[in-house]
Amino acid sequence: MSSPLTEESVSTETERETPGYRPQVQILNIETEEERFPRDVSGPTVSAWRCNLAALSQRRNLLFTAHVDDIYVWIPSGPHQLLGSQPEMIIHPVMKEPNAPGYIDRSRPHTINHIIVDDLGVDEVLLLATDSGNVTGYNVEAIFSAINRSAKYGGDRPFDAHEVKPFFTEHVQLSAWGLATHKFARLIAVSANTGVITVFAFALVDDMSESDSSSLSFSETSNMGDSDVLESTWVSIDSASSMEELKKDMPHHRRRNLRLSYRGHFDNIPCVSFANFELDPNGLWMISTDILNRVFVWRVWDSLAPVNSSSYNCSRDAREQRGWFVLPLHPRRVQQHRYKFDACGCEPQPKIMNGRMVFDVSHTADDVIARSNRAAQKVDDEEDASISSLFLPDDIFSDSSVHTESRPQRPRSEHNHTTLEASGTISPAAASDSIDIRAEVSQDHEVTPPRQSVRVKRGITNLVEEENEQFGEDSVVDVDVLKCFVSHPCNPRFFPILHFSGNNITLDPYPLDHGSRTLSRSPLQSLVEYSMFSSCDRLNLVKYLPELGIVIAASQAGGVAIITLTWQEEIGHTFRLDWLLPFPTQEGDDECPTPPLMGLAASPMPGFEIPPDVPCIPWDINPNDRMRFNHRLLNPDKTEPCVANPPERGASSPSEPDPCTKEPNLTIPETHAYASDIYQPHEAWHGYHPSRHYRLLLLFSDLSVMSYEFWHDWRG
Repeated sequence: MSSPLTEESVSTETERETPGYRPQVQILNIETEEERFPRDVSGPTVSAWRCNLAALSQRRNLLFTAHVDDIYVWIPSGPHQLLGSQPEMIIHPVMKEPNAPGYIDRSRPHTINHIIVDDLGVDEVLLLATDSGNVTGYNVEAIFSAINRSAKYGGDRPFDAHEVKPFFTEHVQLSAWGLATHKFARLIAVSANTGVITVFAFALVDDMSESDSSSLSFSETSNMGDSDVLESTWVSIDSASSMEELKKDMPHHRRRNLRLSYRGHFDNIPCVSFANFELDPNGLWMISTDILNRVFVWRVWDSLAPVNSSSYNCSRDAREQRGWFVLPLHPRRVQQHRYKFDACGCEPQPKIMNGRMVFDVSHTADDVIARSNRAAQKVDDEEDASISSLFLPDDIFSDSSVHTESRPQRPRSEHNHTTLEASGTISPAAASDSIDIRAEVSQDHEVTPPRQSVRVKRGITNLVEEENEQFGEDSVVDVDVLKCFVSHPCNPRFFPILHFSGNNITLDPYPLDHGSRTLSRSPLQSLVEYSMFSSCDRLNLVKYLPELGIVIAASQAGGVAIITLTWQEEIGHTFRLDWLLPFPTQEGDDECPTPPLMGLAASPMPGFEIPPDVPCIPWDINPNDRMRFNHRLLNPDKTEPCVANPPERGASSPSEPDPCTKEPNLTIPETHAYASDIYQPHEAWHGYHPSRHYRLLLLFSDLSVMSYEFWHDWRG
């Protein structure tokens, strides 16, 4: 195995002048199929044509992988994160409708299409979606406890998983694919091949416990702790009239379990996501993408129909692009930069496409390749029959043609590239490198009348707040408006949207207008161009790490991009391609597995695990009251002094309690978001490391595993 390769060992002299922009990346290990499974040990089967089949816990050292209709639980061991051949536990998921037929393979109807591990309330949960439309959820801590109990009493490995009961089993009719949770609002979203997105909203208030409890645990606010949760009943909200009735009950609409059905797509929906951060604690915003490469924006508690839609096809792409993944981004967990070059990794090329300003950063990939001294290498032409049999024919979603084009040469920058700060906590000064975009704009085709950006017209900087009167407004203006300098707010309350199609990465800095966009065409082209598995060439393996402001995206045909989310005053929110994996030394030594990826997983390294959530969620509190989680002062005496200016809480300012009803002035999700923002427990690595260290595991269809470690040193 090659020696560890980090950013410093491959940086050019120019980039050494501005260290700390990019995360440090180090090779941990390559564990081949032969090393994991000797000849006398057979490995588990990997399914064909699915979404991500791997997920890591952020709190425990547990890796979950889906093998046909079972979940294997692994404990990566040692500094090289070895898995070996023996899982700790095998879970046979409980099905709500065990007789439901399959969509892709009727002989294995409950084959798992997708798994995720994410927070739901104060708990971390594992969710899985199956080809039969069944969706099942397990509490990660319950799995961890069961493994520990079995090990304590000498149980055989893999340990028996029968004692681990799911907290959630439901059915969405036809082949479930997209999965998402909203931590604070206790929502689960599932997309299916019916073209319907189903949102399961757990009840937040139990009338029995509300009267005598001032601090609610998650089991009390979500019914997850009930022994009969598998028999939970749901109030169906599936029509405009039922939604209007629900809105009449707000803010008391969460006393029952709700099942809401959202319609607008007319084709398969691979991905659905929430704005899952404290700026939207009540789970108002939801985003989805379909294989027609359209993105829909939804307001969950306003309407069952989308409020906005966008096409993500690019005029110069001869190859038809299909939408595979989309996610809203935390707008404040980004690197802020003075210069466009630092924010984008290149000098972005502005173009007008379909009336929209597009900043093309495609040639950043060339710089990354040059910096890493990577030479394109062809995959061995001899196809392993045992691997190829796992995948559907190339023409299942046939393309009319494959288009390749040379990227433009990187323009020479005349600026000294220094960031104002890497962590994104200090607002940048006014940009001093502004250029006349008007002179640089190229016309890809005849310009159509553009849509005016809402932020240009009224200066709106809060698209998440309920009181936004210009929500959805979209007017036609002169094209010169889009060419002039626009100053973007550095601490906004709206959220950008990151979208992944078959080959392209696109970021829209505003969810509801069509003003600008950042585009990177085929960033993994050099890594997957000669792949024998062209039917798997789609960017649908994605992991978002808000803490570091990093998104990791991979094509199942091979190749991984590590992307940093950034901001610059003229462009607004954008992104920078920092690394392409595998490293050149791995390619040169023929260490890279050639089969497609079955999954991508990332989580903190052992010793850096994310601690448990807030110890409890205060109920009847006022945000002006003194609330200090580090001192466990949750519900202070009313005579104690109050904080004059409490920390900014996010999406909507709290209203005063009604003097007649004495109702609490915050919802439980708002209180939870506020508490989580305040609660900052000390961790063992604090004071020794500048950032949390993360691991990245790439799991291949031949059961090989590649592992990396990455972190930020925040220099510069």
